[in-house]
This record gives sequence, C-alpha cells and structure tokens, in this order.
Amino acid sequence: MQDVFSPLTPPDYHFLLGVIEGPASFTEDGALRTLLAAAEEDDTEANRATLNAQLEREIRYLGSADVAYLFRYVMGREPGVPFSEIIRDAAKTLKIKPSSLGTEREMLETLVQEYATRQFADLSPEEQQQLLESLGVERDRAAAFLKKSAGVFALPTLIQAFGTLVVNGLIKTVIFGTIGKIIGHQLAMRLFNFLWSRLPWWVNWIGPVAWTLSIGWTALDIQGPASRKTIPIVLYLGLCSLREKEGVRSGL
Repeated sequence: MQDVFSPLTPPDYHFLLGVIEGPASFTEDGALRTLLAAAEEDDTEANRATLNAQLEREIRYLGSADVAYLFRYVMGREPGVPFSEIIRDAAKTLKIKPSSLGTEREMLETLVQEYATRQFADLSPEEQQQLLESLGVERDRAAAFLKKSAGVFALPTLIQAFGTLVVNGLIKTVIFGTIGKIIGHQLAMRLFNFLWSRLPWWVNWIGPVAWTLSIGWTALDIQGPASRKTIPIVLYLGLCSLREKEGVRSGL
C-alpha cells in the first residue's frame, strides 16, 4: 500500500486518523498519533514508512472481522484482509461494479469517479442545477446542459462541457458529502474544518452544498461499525490519488 499512501500529506493522515479512531475500535490510535508526530517532526523515509506500515495494519484490521483477524494472527499468517478486497467490498456496498484490473490506486480512482458520476445522475434536476451553480457554472449554461443530457451523464461528457476544474469540484463535493453522511455530521464538520485550515487550496469549493444535497444515501444501507470506517477511508484515499494527478502535493 505504499503507493496508495504516497499522495498523502500530514492533514490527510490526520483526517484518516480522525475517521479510524473511536472508543469502540481495537485499532491502535495512540500508536498512529505517535508515529505521525514523529514523521511530522522529522520527515525521513524511514519515519514515513513506519507510519504507513502501521496505517496499513489498522486499515486491514478494520476490513476483517475481529475473530478472523485474531485467527490469522495466532496462526502466524498476515493479519487483516488484503486492501484490494477492502476496495471491492466498498464498491459493492456503494453499488459500483468493482474493478478487477489495475493497481490498487487505479481501483480507488475508478471507484471514486464512477460513484461520484452516478450519484450526480441520481440527484434531482434541481439539485444537479444547484451543484453546478455552486461550482461556478452559469445558471443558463447548467440548465442547457442538463436539458440536453436528459439524465444521462458520463465523466468525459462532464469534462468536455465544464472542464476538469469543475468536474474535480463535483467529485469532491459528492465524496465529501457521502463521507459526511456515513461518519456523522459532527465528526465530518470537525474533520472538514481541519482540512480547510490546512489545505484550503484543495477544499475551497466544498461548502454547504456537500452536506445538503441528497447524496450519501448509502449511510442508511451500511451495516456494522467497520464499514462505516473503511468506506470513508477508501473514498478519501481515492480522492487523494486523483488530487496527485492534478499535480499538487506537499510533503511532510
């Protein structure tokens, strides 16, 4: 998973830790916080590798049942499920056909793009109009596009109509909105405000629309505390991977 973690900045690690930690979890939150502090204080390849290894362990732990995890550990096998399996499970829960090809990063990116596109298509015409306008698209232009599309949307079509910047904003709005519905409004706003204070250039378009549109319906369908953590983690990692493709990344 080193490649999956390569786009992460310190605020991203803090965001993921905020999703992971909790009183009902057996994850080693304190260890993650300590390793992150060490990596921020001394940005070395060794410190980052140690942090990433612990983060991978916690994510893979969340993706497997406690009993199965303990069995693997006792039997001397690698504990936790493969990350690719966690991605496929998240895709199935989000009702997206899981990718069976490509690297884990490519699987993440495909999941995020397909999910965001479909969620946009599932919005009411009024909500679609509202979202496009919130991203800076002129009212008449947005209305003309929606009328011509007749409810059928594809990522290339959206990019051709509005450009990469607007589409990236649309994807972020949908993904953050879904994460917020899954982890709860209070935690979502705390983590989002933290990102705003540290990465304003990345989340400057994510405003009230992300929390008010009827996105994130999956929150009602997700069963079990583990999935309520692994799905937001998968979606966020996919966003970070797409962000790096935009050519913007800061180190520890």
